[in-house]
Amino acid sequence: MITRSKMMALSLCIFMLLTLLPVSGFAETETETGTEIELEVETPAAALPSPWKQQNIGSPAITGNASFDPAVDQFTVSGAGKDIWGKSDQLNYVYQPWTGDGSIIALVSSQTNTHDFAKAGIMIRETLKADSKHVDLLLTPSNGFTFQYRTETGGTMQSEKIASTSPAWVKLERKGNVIRGYVSNNGLNWGDLGNLTLNMNASLYVGLAVTSHNESKLSTATFDKVKVNASGDVYPPTEPTNLQATSVTDTTASISWTASLDDVGVKDYDVYKDNALAQANVTGTTYTYTGLTPNTTYNFTVKARDTAGNISNASSPLTVKTTNQTDTQPPTAPTGLESSSKTSSSVSLRWTSSTDNVGVYEYDIYRNDTLAGSTPATSFNVTGLKANTTYNFTVKARDLAGNASEASKALSVKTNPASSDPYLPEVVADNLETPWAIDFAPDGRIFFTERNSGRVRVVENGKLKSTPVITLGSPFYYMPKSEGGLLGLALDPNFATNHYMYIYHSYKTSDNKVANRVVRLKENNNKATIDKVLMTDLPGAVYHNGGRLKIGPDNKLYFGNGNYGNKDDTLSYLGGKIFRLNLDGTIPGDNPFGASSPIYSRGHRNPQGLAWQPGTNRLFGSEHGESSKDEINFIQPGNNYGWPKYEGGNQNQPGITPPLIYASGTTWAPSGITFVTQGPWAGNLLVTNLKGKQLIRMVIEEKDGKPTISSNNLNYLFVNKYGRIRDIVEAPDGSLYFVTSNNGDKNGNGTPDKLVRLVPNF
Repeated sequence: MITRSKMMALSLCIFMLLTLLPVSGFAETETETGTEIELEVETPAAALPSPWKQQNIGSPAITGNASFDPAVDQFTVSGAGKDIWGKSDQLNYVYQPWTGDGSIIALVSSQTNTHDFAKAGIMIRETLKADSKHVDLLLTPSNGFTFQYRTETGGTMQSEKIASTSPAWVKLERKGNVIRGYVSNNGLNWGDLGNLTLNMNASLYVGLAVTSHNESKLSTATFDKVKVNASGDVYPPTEPTNLQATSVTDTTASISWTASLDDVGVKDYDVYKDNALAQANVTGTTYTYTGLTPNTTYNFTVKARDTAGNISNASSPLTVKTTNQTDTQPPTAPTGLESSSKTSSSVSLRWTSSTDNVGVYEYDIYRNDTLAGSTPATSFNVTGLKANTTYNFTVKARDLAGNASEASKALSVKTNPASSDPYLPEVVADNLETPWAIDFAPDGRIFFTERNSGRVRVVENGKLKSTPVITLGSPFYYMPKSEGGLLGLALDPNFATNHYMYIYHSYKTSDNKVANRVVRLKENNNKATIDKVLMTDLPGAVYHNGGRLKIGPDNKLYFGNGNYGNKDDTLSYLGGKIFRLNLDGTIPGDNPFGASSPIYSRGHRNPQGLAWQPGTNRLFGSEHGESSKDEINFIQPGNNYGWPKYEGGNQNQPGITPPLIYASGTTWAPSGITFVTQGPWAGNLLVTNLKGKQLIRMVIEEKDGKPTISSNNLNYLFVNKYGRIRDIVEAPDGSLYFVTSNNGDKNGNGTPDKLVRLVPNF
């Protein structure tokens, strides 16, 4: 039985216990003056991992809360309040103390829509007071990103906006007093949304901010993979995509996939069979499973790995069923074996393809009856040979079941005498009409454009075809002594099956103005027709039409346009930009200025060359300067390269990306560029020069994780030997091909133009 005295004692104990427990809405927080009790905090600090804390800033009517799920590396933050804007803010802030330089990165993976201007994102804040200086990068449900800031305590705010939707990556980076905001749709390619020079305390706060823009509701956002002061390579590659079976027999299955992306670089892939590792460290994007059981279903997946050892998520599984018929019939023997070229240390071979009842998988090349290598193509470059030495070569075809053909007829070839030159030039085609761009088909054909004639030409088996692949008609336009006409050319990565070619050319609009457009062609047996117009109304002029067109390692179409006589560099004006499209002409969702903008970078005077550095997939570009100050740039998504305000050495300005190197006191007029992947020049960047009438070999070095080019590492090649050189490309066999631009060019001397091959001599 509970007596009255016992009841009073029990009540007193309960009261005392309640006074010792934390009351909802109260917690201990840090302020500038020390530690005090703030009424607006709800969730205890224990709900968040150290060193994270939480505070509701500006006394919103509804207090927010936050939690962290370590299993999925995700913060969930709910906040209310009028806004993060004006002279005072109301928000829920999940933060940690921060000192010095660094960055915060987060993926805003979800956000509830309590108002079109509800905000969720990342923030760098000087104090925890409502009127503090701060810079933040926030996402809204209906109005895209906003990079906003308050530069004075109690001052008004400013912002820059761009359209996009979640899920989206956001990054704030602080270096000294400069804070930059970046956005991305994949966490790999970052677009520069804004930057600000702001003097704040060295010690401040960095974290996640949420406000509902609605005083009666909470807005909830989730933040994945939050990193503060991340250093080194901390993000894994994207998972491989588009797995497909290229050939299946009773005991084998060949698959291919689209390469993964990584912020530093993909190293290799691991392939799995029924969730068990089948092969690690596959360096290409194809693999053949062997030893399979006939008439059996398998699931194949692939994971990517970067150089730091980060492993991607698995690809979507590919289900494959082997056949129930055993293949015992070998392919026919290869025929027509011949040498297409040779050096002192290599011999290039080609032959006529074999046939097989199921399909030829590879060819094995033998040197003096010893296996020299294998290839799925009908050509191969045998290297590592001795100078002035005779070798006998044969080729055998092999199918997926492992059946090998009889050997081809033997071919005897004597290598050239020794030479110290890494390449030996030979003219492939002559008497051309201002050739402009080159690309290669998987079957060895060489396609190139002629600017003035509007023709696409082809070299097959070492000989120039007299009949053009296509001659453009109306509305194609070329003005003599101008820089317009038929310019860029690129073949689709799947050209062997879809035969798509992409070109960039000038044309006359219906109101008689000059413009440029990107067109997709369909090729069949060295004939092409227009298949689809991908983009029109690119600014055109007598000069500065840009026109270089390339397909990147991400299978996207990149091209540049100039900015002749126009000072407009806004995102609504398409001059002076580099663009990025999907191969069907649509705009990639991860473009730096949003899914409605084809723009990849801005501030270009007249971009002329595009090339990706092997191993890093960094994009480099060449650009004509005004009179001099020609540039080689490291092209990053969303960055501004200065024109028309800045060029050359005058670009160390806030928000402007300076060149890696520029011509000072001379004029290069750089055009096409390519990276060398083989031989003694491997890793070097080759830059063609028009005014300079030369090739420049540039050595790329690294400093603080970024590429650099020193003026001491420039080598000038073929000076005045071939005149103006327009484009250069490395062929799959390691040869280098370039075209001259002397006949019909506004600054040319009228000598016949050539397609020149630099044959490897290593």
